[in-house]
Amino acid sequence: MTESPRYAEIDTPEGVADTFVELTWDTHDVTVRFDGAMIQYPVSVVSVDRTLGRCVLDMTGTADLEQLVRTKQRFTVHARRHSAALQSETLQCIGVSQSGARLSVCASLPDSVALLKRRGQFRAALSDSMAVMVLLSSPKGREWHATLRDLSAGGCLLSLPEDEAEGIEVGIDDYRIEAFFPNGETFAVNGQVSHRYRNAETDLCYLGMAFDIRAEKAAREVWRYVREVEREVARQTSPRSEMRPLAPSPLFSAPGKTAK
Repeated sequence: MTESPRYAEIDTPEGVADTFVELTWDTHDVTVRFDGAMIQYPVSVVSVDRTLGRCVLDMTGTADLEQLVRTKQRFTVHARRHSAALQSETLQCIGVSQSGARLSVCASLPDSVALLKRRGQFRAALSDSMAVMVLLSSPKGREWHATLRDLSAGGCLLSLPEDEAEGIEVGIDDYRIEAFFPNGETFAVNGQVSHRYRNAETDLCYLGMAFDIRAEKAAREVWRYVREVEREVARQTSPRSEMRPLAPSPLFSAPGKTAK
C-alpha cells in the first residue's frame, strides 16, 4: 500500500533494466514480498542481464523462503532510499541455487516499476537474546547505556530504564550512537532523538533515533547491519533440520570464532 500518489512509471524494458542495475549499487534497502504473503524479506540485487531480461537476487535461506522460491512463486520488489521508494510489478522465479545459508534466485525482470514518494523503511527487530548494547552520547558529553531494539537504514529504536533516561532531549542534532555487536564489531553514527515514549508495563523508555547519514558509503554500511540482524532473527526462528542449520550471522558470533 502506498501513502502518496505515484510520480513516475517506468514501463520500457530499457528503463526497467536501468532501474534494477541501480539496485545492484547497494545504495537502497531492498526487500521482496511474495504473492499472498505479508512478510517482506531483505535481499540484494547482485546482477542484471539486459539481453535475457533477468536479474539475480541474493537472500537468506529460511525454511519458508526456500519453499516460496523453490515452488517458483511470484513476488514484487520494493526498494527505499531516503524519502523515495519504488515498487515493481511481479517477477517470476526462474531458478534457484543455494550456497550454505544463502539463496541465489534468478527471476524475470518485471514489466514496469512505479516510483513512489514514501518515508517508511524496512526495520529489522532484534530478539531479546541478541543483546546489542548501545552507548548514546549527547552533544554536551553526557552518556547513557541502552539496548538496540530495531534497526533500519534511516534510524533505530533504543530502550533503557525510565529512571536512567533523564536529560535526553527530543529534536536535538549530533547525538552519537555506538552499537556494540557480540562479535566485538562496533557501528557508530550521529543522529537525533526523533521521539520518545514510556512503556508503563516494563517501565522502559523507548527512543526513536533518526540517523544523520550524508554519505552513500555510510548508508550502505547501515543496510549491511540491517540485513545481518534480519539473518540472525531468521536463523533463530526458522525450523530447520539439524543436518542443515542456518549459520549464525558473523555479527552475533563470539569473537575469534567463525560459523560452521
